Amino acid sequence: MKDVVLVTSVQYAKGRPVWDQADDLDVREAPAVEADLARAVCRTGCRAVILGVDRYTGPLYEAVAGGLIARFGVGYDGVDQRLCREHNVTLTNTPGVLTRSVAEHAMWLMGAVMRNVACEDRRMREGRWSSSAGVELFGKTLLAAGFGQIGRAVARIAGAGFGMNVIGFGRRPLDQLSQEENLSPAEFLGRHHLQSYTSDIDAALPEADAVSVHMASTPETHRFFDASRFARFREGAFFINTARGAVVDEAALYQALRSGRLAGAGLDVFEKEPYAPADPQADLRTLDNVVMTPHTGSNTRESNRRMAQTALQNCRDFLSGRSEQLNRVW
Repeated sequence: MKDVVLVTSVQYAKGRPVWDQADDLDVREAPAVEADLARAVCRTGCRAVILGVDRYTGPLYEAVAGGLIARFGVGYDGVDQRLCREHNVTLTNTPGVLTRSVAEHAMWLMGAVMRNVACEDRRMREGRWSSSAGVELFGKTLLAAGFGQIGRAVARIAGAGFGMNVIGFGRRPLDQLSQEENLSPAEFLGRHHLQSYTSDIDAALPEADAVSVHMASTPETHRFFDASRFARFREGAFFINTARGAVVDEAALYQALRSGRLAGAGLDVFEKEPYAPADPQADLRTLDNVVMTPHTGSNTRESNRRMAQTALQNCRDFLSGRSEQLNRVW
């Protein structure tokens, strides 16, 4: 009898070609609502579940105790690691496979907001033939805030492709990052098309014409970009977030955009998803200088296939006892 693997509905649709080809496993679509998913796990005897970004806080962990939760993606802030530990649940993700898609989306958002694409599209559909001056990317300074794989990919695209001057920000020192790639600090900067690298974001913010966020959501980064940080931005700068909504104080962002401190923002992620403003008086959807997409940065055909393949391989390795090969988070 084949092992059952349950995949939540949105992820099932994204990875259907991969699931359909998995002859060695019984891959089934399952509801994303936690209570319904937990019941499906118990009903099928499933030991491996593939999840999206929804938050799970209760019965799923008891249902899949001793089994595997495999994230379809990289971020795992929707999974309660304390409950994973309590119920001996292994947690995996799919590192590296969505880097290119998210990095490209960050650049599309940056270009869209700096060239007023959404507003001009709306005017055209309303029958108006008018335009407003945009801003070139060439020669502008970009701060890549968070310098993991996605931040590095954005830096290379922006620097090599658009001629931007890129500053990298990360918590770890440059010497450590360069040693991990067997490079000197100067070689590391060159490989990633960086003008400079810093661990002091407050010093770098006034230098940036655009800030692109690529930071994980942790207790330390919760609302990292708040009113005090937005006050440090260069006046007229642009803000791009394809990381996690929780790293931004959205009410403070609204005020910075409304006041003109920031010229615009391109946002793919939000503290509440689907997006709902915490303060109805600070609804980002009402601002013309904001371009918004529904957490779609990794949602390309190519990335979905890679995520499905990696998530399913994590399931195969777990079910076969090959724990050393897992992309383990916990």
